[in-house]
Amino acid sequence: MFGSSRLFISYRRSDAESIARSLFEAFKARLGADRVFFDTASIPFGEDFRRVVRERIVRSAAVLVVIGPQWAGVRNERGLRLWQDDDPVRFELLTALQNGRRIVPVRVGGAAAPAEEALPPELRALPFLNMPQLHADSFDSDVNAIYRQLVGEPDELTLRARLMALLVGAPAVALVLAFAMLAATWTGAFDLLGLDAHAQRLLLGAGAGQRGEPVLLVRIDAASENALQREFGPAETAPAWRRDHARLIDRAARAGAAAVAFDLYFEDGAADADAALAQAVRRAAARSPPMRVVFGVRRVDGAQPVLTAALRDAGTWGSLCLAQRGGGALWTSPLAVIAANADRRDATVTADRPSLALAALAPGRLIEADVARRELRFDGPTPDPPLRYSTVERQRVGFEGCRTTQPGDDVLGLLLRIAPDGYWRDPARSISYARFLDGAAAESDAHWRGRVVLVGATERVRAAAPADVQVAFDGFVPRNVYGVELQADAIATLASGRVPRLLTADAELATTLVAGAIGGVSAVGLYRRSRLLRRGVLAGLSFACVLLAWWLARGGWLLDPVNALFSLWLAALGVRAIQTLAERTPRFRRLAT
Repeated sequence: MFGSSRLFISYRRSDAESIARSLFEAFKARLGADRVFFDTASIPFGEDFRRVVRERIVRSAAVLVVIGPQWAGVRNERGLRLWQDDDPVRFELLTALQNGRRIVPVRVGGAAAPAEEALPPELRALPFLNMPQLHADSFDSDVNAIYRQLVGEPDELTLRARLMALLVGAPAVALVLAFAMLAATWTGAFDLLGLDAHAQRLLLGAGAGQRGEPVLLVRIDAASENALQREFGPAETAPAWRRDHARLIDRAARAGAAAVAFDLYFEDGAADADAALAQAVRRAAARSPPMRVVFGVRRVDGAQPVLTAALRDAGTWGSLCLAQRGGGALWTSPLAVIAANADRRDATVTADRPSLALAALAPGRLIEADVARRELRFDGPTPDPPLRYSTVERQRVGFEGCRTTQPGDDVLGLLLRIAPDGYWRDPARSISYARFLDGAAAESDAHWRGRVVLVGATERVRAAAPADVQVAFDGFVPRNVYGVELQADAIATLASGRVPRLLTADAELATTLVAGAIGGVSAVGLYRRSRLLRRGVLAGLSFACVLLAWWLARGGWLLDPVNALFSLWLAALGVRAIQTLAERTPRFRRLAT
């Protein structure tokens, strides 16, 4: 081991003074100024050069000989300097040889090893010594390699040194990690390609699906327009359609349906037709057991839904709004809203503005949300299973197409499990509007008993307005779905009792920190391992993170694996960078050792 011994640096000023001084500064930082000899810094004025050099070489464990391109070829009027007795470099080398000191030639500036015949006979053993080379673009790592050889350290920092270096650099790693996570979240970087939305959508498939068949989808389609001989949509046909809606409500009530929900909005009045429709709603409510009728709403004016007065007084209403992320990768139904001015001091908070799906399944009027349990409470009996929501998100901006919420509201969202393509067009779950009205042609009443009859528009032949077509995904392949099918997914997900739930902000932060800690520990333990092994371990940890997310999803909890994986890799790379800096930078190495 080098221990407390000293180092002597020999060089020729006309050959490589600049890099020799850099070498002196690098070793001074590692060993201390009193343990490294450099002539211009170590010989006091008025001292005998030969005496001081001899004393310092005798006290040194090794002599570094800096050999530049002109080291052996420097000459004066008498010839090559290295052959002359008054040459300082010759004196230093001979003194080292005479005292049995270790000589380490270091080539710099692209210099080759000097030829044997170019050296005096007493120095001709020099070319046979192993000569490291210093490169300008890898100066720090080259100096580190020489240092480790001289002091006898293994080819890596000790675990203690790496941990000390990490302790010094940990604040920087934490700052970079926090900044990167905040930047990714604030800018929506992961949503540029829908990464987190796609990841959570895939995890939704791990959770338990719906139980039973809670929805019967009644399609206003081309067959219905042809059978009823009128177009759906224009104002002049609205009264006739609303009278048929009244017939449909009576038909569903006789069949024993639990509710009728209209994925339609009724903003313009049609007096006689609205009265007939309202009477059908009251007849359904008077039955035993009563049947709920829910009208869709897309706007709220103050506390009142934008809905014709007759229908607002007769039935109930629900928001038609749906939200998407990742271009349709993830769909959310805003089940309810906690107003911006609501009192949030208690575990239960007043909630209102229910969604169409919630109003169709609710046993009474929505009154509050249990924030701790993520359950919704009503003025009627407690449903079994309880009606839950997935997440709470503060609305930042208003939405033009859906005005049942406003900025500052806390929106209680339901993550939808999207049914596979064709699921809601299967005859077991779907029927044409005209066929449903024709009791003789329709299936037996037992087919509809206890279900939510959801009425909405799908494909039509004489559409007066664009169809309500949205985008969903099968795997990573987009496909078109009708809005009413997404409402059916919302009802089915909510009715299943297995509502997927996002982790709370605290739990998500804890998960991110744990993932970062694991990445940092792996970087410490694998610092000097091969790149293949390091990448393999990180890939294995990433796979374990995905498996954990899948297992949690089976229990109904959705972890954001993109954030966790980002934290894992960022921490691993950050800690490795700190350790590399500690190994290559004098200041960090002093602190680490």
